[in-house]
Amino acid sequence: GERLRNYISDQNTPEYLNYNGRINIEVRGSSSQTLPKKQYGFSTLMTDNTTEKNVSLLGLPADNDWILNGLGFEPSLIRDYLCYNLSRMIGQYASRTVYCEVILNGSYNGLYVLEEKIKQGSERVNIAKMTTLDNSYPKVTGGYIVKADKPGNDPVAWKMQSNVVGDDVTFIYDYPKPEEISAPQGKYIESLFETLRSTAATGNASIENGFPSIIDIPSFVDYMIINELGSNADAYQYSTFFNKDRNGKLRAGPIWDLNLTFGYDLSIWGYNRSFTNVWQFSNGDNEGPKFWRDLFSNPEFRCCLYKRWNQLIQPGQPLNYASIEALIDTTYAKINEAAIRENNRWGTEIGRASC
Repeated sequence: GERLRNYISDQNTPEYLNYNGRINIEVRGSSSQTLPKKQYGFSTLMTDNTTEKNVSLLGLPADNDWILNGLGFEPSLIRDYLCYNLSRMIGQYASRTVYCEVILNGSYNGLYVLEEKIKQGSERVNIAKMTTLDNSYPKVTGGYIVKADKPGNDPVAWKMQSNVVGDDVTFIYDYPKPEEISAPQGKYIESLFETLRSTAATGNASIENGFPSIIDIPSFVDYMIINELGSNADAYQYSTFFNKDRNGKLRAGPIWDLNLTFGYDLSIWGYNRSFTNVWQFSNGDNEGPKFWRDLFSNPEFRCCLYKRWNQLIQPGQPLNYASIEALIDTTYAKINEAAIRENNRWGTEIGRASC
């Protein structure tokens, strides 16, 4: 049901405390680290300060890895929240989301979205657990999570060619972790992307040996629909996750990091790429691996995309205009008071405006 409002004074009332315990917290993010308001990743811990402790926070399924999304570069405060919820509404897992206001070391730090970190688990990306010994068939087939992204501190697993010259896409192992994945496992998952690249490039739509034999088409279609609906400037190139269960096909998703959407971009750095009249996989910037454009060019894949889009925009469906408007309205009603406090705290110094 609807949650009750709580107040700073409630921290002294034990029955109002959802979790009162140890955490390990760090600043996270890439471009957002340049902002005065930070976003955080934290782990819930046992009293020994090292053992991870699975807890349910604000009604979300129990786990130990959490993110406080600081809504950086996001004047409306709702873009990520909208996209994750729309993804779940069309049947694809995305991080669950709860708005909260954060008091950090005694001072008000503004409005955040508590969300699930993308990771392997029955309540998150529900794929098989891997060990370093899972090196032969069928165990070597999964589960995996990989992403196209900026390398940051992670080693580059492999690179793929983009349509944009000199804009190669770097892939990173996410699960198993780069330091834990075995050589046969790394080779296996990379070879799938190579097969996807070659079959998409030649337009091989055979269910025996073409791209449909490699990928879960509905997940790729839904991934494109959510990212193109919002015209996500980072789509396909950065924060683009893929996962694969044991004995399953390669799946696109979960979606991640959709703040540069719905017409908003890093204008403070001169960018303006989120438009209604472009495809983000062929707009000359951040196009991602070439296979996205090749899939779209394939009549069979594009037919699946058109059918799915037309299904989702029908009256009562999640991507119907009225449905999206209603979701925006209820989301804004939920945060409109907090948005004023957020703007009083951080002002327009980071491109904030009230909703």
